[in-house]
Amino acid sequence: MKFSQLLPLALVIIALAVTLVQADKLQDEIDAALKKFCSGIAVTAPTKSQTFTNAKKIKVTVTRKPNAQAKVINGVDAYSINSKGKATYLQTVWKGSYKLNTKASLTVDLTKYKKLKLPGQFEFRVWVHNTAGPDCTLMSKVFKVKSSSHSNAVEEEEFQNLNGDIDRGCFGVDLTKPTIGEHVSAGSPFTVQIQRDSAAHTDSIQSLELYKIDIKTRNSEKVQESWSGNQSIAQMLNIKDTIPSVDASDDVAYYYKLVSGTQHDETCEFFSHPFYVDN
Repeated sequence: MKFSQLLPLALVIIALAVTLVQADKLQDEIDAALKKFCSGIAVTAPTKSQTFTNAKKIKVTVTRKPNAQAKVINGVDAYSINSKGKATYLQTVWKGSYKLNTKASLTVDLTKYKKLKLPGQFEFRVWVHNTAGPDCTLMSKVFKVKSSSHSNAVEEEEFQNLNGDIDRGCFGVDLTKPTIGEHVSAGSPFTVQIQRDSAAHTDSIQSLELYKIDIKTRNSEKVQESWSGNQSIAQMLNIKDTIPSVDASDDVAYYYKLVSGTQHDETCEFFSHPFYVDN
């Protein structure tokens, strides 16, 4: 290849590298601004797995450690979480302008959403406006709502079967690669892709472990710790992994266990789809 042909390619590579550095710098600046303007505030109510029997009167409490940054609560969004951990935006259930000094309490009517299905598990996203900086979004802990304190047998059974992991905020994270049934090559690097829903409580990744499972006996065995640390995650995170040489067998599949931390100091585990490793 002639130098005249190499030069444009080199310029593209340099430009890409500069863009990535600038993107990292921008993200660092955003993280620093959010830390400055959003630290010291928290949604302290509803509490974890708190049960309400009157959906029209749900108390939301936001606390704050005072600093020089003036703050105003201007919105509360409601989400429902189904049994599979899928969070669905319902609607904005409170809108206004509530000055936040050290503590603010709001009464929210969840029945503003006309298609509300009970019993169920829910969460709030609270919008806090900074008069001189970026806005903050805070997720409440997951709470439960029943239609009344004297529910019928069917509703009570549904209520008792609500997912305890969702109560802890363990939802909204998927390991999307490798895909189900995908074949990867031993000794060759590949990408493990982690996707996070914007309504998830997980905000950091702590470890990624590889397991193999005997399809016939269902017995699992840890193969390796592929990654460990404390990495923040916003929407998506890619981790490169390489699996050493294996005994190839149609009866053995592999999967990942992801350990994460949430903004409410819970530890969660998520699992990938099974995939295969070829030598």
